[in-house]
Amino acid sequence: MSRTAESQAACGGYRLGFDVGGTFTDLVLLDSEGGVKGAAKVPTEPADIARGAVRGIRALLDREGVAPGELASLIHATTQTSNALIERSGPRTALITTEGFRDILEFGREARYDLYDLTVRPVAPLVPRHLRFEVRERLNADGSVATPVDVEKVRQLAPVLAEWAVEVVAVCLLHGYRNGAHEVAIRDILREVGFAGPIVLSNETCPEIREFERASTTVANAYLSPRVAGYIERLDGLMKDDGIAAPWHLISSHGGRLTVDTAVRRPVELLECGGAASVLAAAGIARRLGLAKVLAFDMGGTTAKAAIVLDGKPIMARSYEVARNARFKRGSGIPIQAAAIDLIEIGAGGGSIARIDRLGLVEVGPDSAGSDPGPACYGRGGRHPTVSDACLMLGYLNPGGLLGGEFPLDVAAATDAISTAIAVPQSVDPGAAAEAIFRVVVETMANAARIHILERGFDPREFAIIVCGGAGPMHAAALAEHLGVKDVLIMPHAGVGAAVGLLEAPAVARASRSRLEALDDVRWPEVAALIEGMRAELLGDLGTKRAGSVEFSLSSDMRYRGQGHEIDVPVPWPLPAEGQQVALSESFSCAYRRLYGRNNPGGRPEIVSWRLEARGPRPGRAVHKAGPLHAAKRAGEARRANFSGRPMDVPVRQRSGLVPDRREAGPALVEERETTSVVPPGAEFWVDAFGNLRIRIGGAA
Repeated sequence: MSRTAESQAACGGYRLGFDVGGTFTDLVLLDSEGGVKGAAKVPTEPADIARGAVRGIRALLDREGVAPGELASLIHATTQTSNALIERSGPRTALITTEGFRDILEFGREARYDLYDLTVRPVAPLVPRHLRFEVRERLNADGSVATPVDVEKVRQLAPVLAEWAVEVVAVCLLHGYRNGAHEVAIRDILREVGFAGPIVLSNETCPEIREFERASTTVANAYLSPRVAGYIERLDGLMKDDGIAAPWHLISSHGGRLTVDTAVRRPVELLECGGAASVLAAAGIARRLGLAKVLAFDMGGTTAKAAIVLDGKPIMARSYEVARNARFKRGSGIPIQAAAIDLIEIGAGGGSIARIDRLGLVEVGPDSAGSDPGPACYGRGGRHPTVSDACLMLGYLNPGGLLGGEFPLDVAAATDAISTAIAVPQSVDPGAAAEAIFRVVVETMANAARIHILERGFDPREFAIIVCGGAGPMHAAALAEHLGVKDVLIMPHAGVGAAVGLLEAPAVARASRSRLEALDDVRWPEVAALIEGMRAELLGDLGTKRAGSVEFSLSSDMRYRGQGHEIDVPVPWPLPAEGQQVALSESFSCAYRRLYGRNNPGGRPEIVSWRLEARGPRPGRAVHKAGPLHAAKRAGEARRANFSGRPMDVPVRQRSGLVPDRREAGPALVEERETTSVVPPGAEFWVDAFGNLRIRIGGAA
């Protein structure tokens, strides 16, 4: 299963990206020059997503006349990891920790995520209390041994683990980030007494201070490990059985390609991989068009997410939360201490279910109809009204079906579902109920996106929105109107945009080490050795021993002594042989002043952690340019659609038939195989030289 970067000898000229979502699996095939050879969108098979993905790959290859042996490489994103945490469908997991710290997962930061909600639900740990075990041992904060590991106590855990049928063990000791010897010793003892399942150590997963976040991340990694390993092994076997022998990678939450072996060891890095892929596609377009401020917006069948892209680079986060109890409330989820693109879930997807809440108001999501049975309009037995049903009733979706008519839609079923659940309880007609669903979704997304942008010090009106996802193009213009944004760009093959982003992902690996010490106390030879260790680790993660083709960037988490939080400070690479303290002090002062507007003259800077990133060569990008013109399949066709309560006959255009740079006035419905773009009245639209569908809200500037 292990395939290094050097092993990617071309067995053909084609590259394939496939993103398995909760509702659809998106696939894009590129030729040797980076041109889009073909794209496909197939329903996800929830009972066996690996087999469904391989069937989709084979169908696309057959349609385009490409043999499996002609694939040079593949890259993959999946919802397998995040769904496991949300559904709590992972294996029985145990946690071994330092004596006195058994309840760290429940204590957390001893803060309520909503001070005024008397019914607030705390985050349930992935490991129940009866499977959390204490071991007598203690390391000092500098990593020296205060109390050796109680070997006999660890040995006594073996029958307990067997009694509870524990499948995987996480080990997180108090100062394990500083010295992993005790965690390694516990693993070795468990192996000696016969425990055969995965054993995940915090010093290998998240070697950083703050024991709660480190424990949470380590437990999540352990919880995901068997399921992801089994999924990857099955997917790899199915592809080989189908004649696909090309090397393949997975994309990480921080937007880099991971080797299969790295993904098996650290599945926690895959939690936000699908959202990261779509942001990479938007970032590539932003770089090519020179757009300084972009909101990358991806709305699929299950969720909608967004991220800020500045000067072609996504804003990154060092931690995030998954499986939140309260959708938009920080602290209500499982904290993950790992690098990721700074994503926000800003609303529902096409399959999100609408209902009347206890106040008699329309609410949408967060639960989804998925792909089976799916929205009522899919005709597969779904009875709940969804966003897709509303869009069909409003005239935005083609009643002739999705995917060029291959996926029929049932208008009567959509009408019946919305009437029963929304229209009748509110004593309104089904059309008004559908409009209410659409409006609630857009307003929810706009409010979340506005807060996300403002919290980072920006004005939403200065942004452009770059859109992908099957449902994104239908909602993007309405979202822009609510945010005061003028420019919307719907990327080529927007319905499978995340798969396009996969193919633009560079090979990236990241490592961190916490070493809390005052800047003027740093022992620089030890730091140099620490950095060299991270460098060797990252080259292994990238699957290469040749550092010449790898770009490294170094940074440090710093703060003034006595502060509780730190800031990211860039550090020169390679680390200078002399003058390191002065250089880092000046860099910290500049970064602190830029963020807070002042420095602390009497403060003593200290270093919390060191971080190193290794970035391999960026793959050839997916070429976006206007394709050959085709005559509109239904020239002159119009469809009855509803805009802000006003029904009107709206021209239906085929995207492939739009003449580049020819501006036209809305309203219009621009159809392509994987999605439909909605252009509201008063807007204008055109296709640019790169194949992007541009929508200018409010007409010409």
